[in-house]
Amino acid sequence: MNLPNGWKEVKLGDVCSLLSGQDYSPDLYGSNPLETPYITGASNFSGNHIILNRWTNSPRCIARKGDILLVCKGSGFGTLAIADFDMAHIARQIMAVQDLKGVDRDFLFQIISMNFRIIKQKGCGLIPGIDRKSVLNISFNLPPLAEQKKIAETLSVWDSAIEKMEKLIEKKNNTFSQLLKTLIADKNDRGEWNTCCISDAFETVTRKNKENCSNVLTSSAQVGLVNQQEYYKKSVSASDVTGYYLLKNGEFAYNRSFSSGCPYGVIKRLDRYEVGVLSTLYLCMKIKDEQRQNCFSDFFVFLFESDCLNKQLSLICREGARNHGLLNVSKEDFFSMSIPLPSIEEQKDIANILSAKKKELSLLKQQLALYKKQKQGLMQKLLTGEWRVK
Repeated sequence: MNLPNGWKEVKLGDVCSLLSGQDYSPDLYGSNPLETPYITGASNFSGNHIILNRWTNSPRCIARKGDILLVCKGSGFGTLAIADFDMAHIARQIMAVQDLKGVDRDFLFQIISMNFRIIKQKGCGLIPGIDRKSVLNISFNLPPLAEQKKIAETLSVWDSAIEKMEKLIEKKNNTFSQLLKTLIADKNDRGEWNTCCISDAFETVTRKNKENCSNVLTSSAQVGLVNQQEYYKKSVSASDVTGYYLLKNGEFAYNRSFSSGCPYGVIKRLDRYEVGVLSTLYLCMKIKDEQRQNCFSDFFVFLFESDCLNKQLSLICREGARNHGLLNVSKEDFFSMSIPLPSIEEQKDIANILSAKKKELSLLKQQLALYKKQKQGLMQKLLTGEWRVK
């Protein structure tokens, strides 16, 4: 495609300077009073804003108000924000775009955002990241300054909608968590319900994958039981999965592994697919046929999500030094744990309330995904000059 009149192709290094961060060390900087904010990584980024919560006495690697900050390595790779503070020291996984020449800051922010997204989609190895030279060599089409500002202004409409939706989702998530606590965890703690052992209501599922099902699952606290390829964008299972457990829709699986925010693992029901297979490291189970008149499956989805089993799990979990997060929870100990068993009517009432809130959250997340997709398409058109703004 030929560039529009007045546009030119440039590299990032042509229009700015780039400051690479460095980790703070008292050996390097001495032990003066801590007085300079210290930005260490993606945890300091919230939306397009920076949260300052650590301090140092560093005299260099200073980012200043108006700089574009980039997380260039690690799990937060691709996170961006415009500095709205006076000054702060940046750690080595952060870079700061400074000293802009003939380019609008907000336009350049959108350019970098689009390029980082493309780099992430292509894959960056086990530890995602980009080096200084590659950042400076990012190539893009640069329109006249007035058009840059208009493009940035147009894209900011979508940024605003995305930010508002993200805040709404966060608020709804907090409401849902509070409901989960009020309707299940608090009542359980007060001993309002009868209890039984897990083994009284559930039976183990140990059927093997004799039909050689290739839908290998993994368990995520946020997503639930999901196909590995869909979740990781690659397979992390053994090549032969005929020895794995075959799980059917509506059955549950306990992931005996530590994960962020879930120190005792998670229990999830298979809802996305008719069948799937899981490593034998999981404990799989289903509601007993004779207990179906007493046990409403949807209620137990939320019961296990409420973390009300954590106290019992903490007493039977042991993480071995070489287990890489695997929790040594025996089948016997797990099925001996106590679970609340309210009346079937109350189970249904609680599940219906929480299901409605969950559905609302799901719809909001779908809308957020649509906003992001729309913005990506618009960026592709506007930032290349294929579509023009007046």
